[in-house]
Amino acid sequence: MDLSWLDEIGNNAPVEHLDHLESFDEESEWLKDRMGMVTGSNFSKLVKKSRDKKSYELSTGKVASDLIYKIAWERLLKQGNISNGLGRLNVSSREMQHGNDYEGQALLKFQEDTGLEVNQNPKFHQYDEWIGGTPDAFVGDNAIVEVKCPWNGGNHIYGILNGEIYNPDHLYQIQGYLWITGRELCYYVTYDPDLIDELQLNIIEVKRDEEMIKGIESVMDQVKEKIELIIKNEKLNVKVD
Repeated sequence: MDLSWLDEIGNNAPVEHLDHLESFDEESEWLKDRMGMVTGSNFSKLVKKSRDKKSYELSTGKVASDLIYKIAWERLLKQGNISNGLGRLNVSSREMQHGNDYEGQALLKFQEDTGLEVNQNPKFHQYDEWIGGTPDAFVGDNAIVEVKCPWNGGNHIYGILNGEIYNPDHLYQIQGYLWITGRELCYYVTYDPDLIDELQLNIIEVKRDEEMIKGIESVMDQVKEKIELIIKNEKLNVKVD
């Protein structure tokens, strides 16, 4: 399998997960596909553990509220100036760009160290008309790979020493991706290119958690209802497909 394209990940693209797309048209299509969708990378902003830690519920904070309104706006944008609006969907930061720059190297090293064949499909994976995401890579028929290249290298070391995911929010993304892809296992990879070779890669296997997935699914139903209430508000006076 030719993985030479992985070396080029992150050289030009300014936004998350778009580095391996081969053209501006592919990037635009990727943005259009996920426009107005609740994506896996946002699950942690919407879902939280209940106070008794026994269930999951919709976050009531401003971050969640702002995201719900943004997704509603994106769905309305489909009837407006999409070409101009796409540019406003781009999100970038120093930390994110660092991850983009080294994601390809991380996947190559993962493949070399594990002997597992990596298949990266840059297309947006749509679960339904509301939910979707783009896992970093697939392994076989039953696993995905999620890569993090933390700007704070201490997070990478934490994972090596403790065998734990350094940011619990990533669990919502991982379980969300396992939910929407129907897969059972995620290889959670952290990568630091600036360390010696033996310390550059850390892999944590995360199995499918049906309890968390049911919690995420339940919260997503609430999110859909809230978005629909916004876009159907009589003050907007529009019909949205």
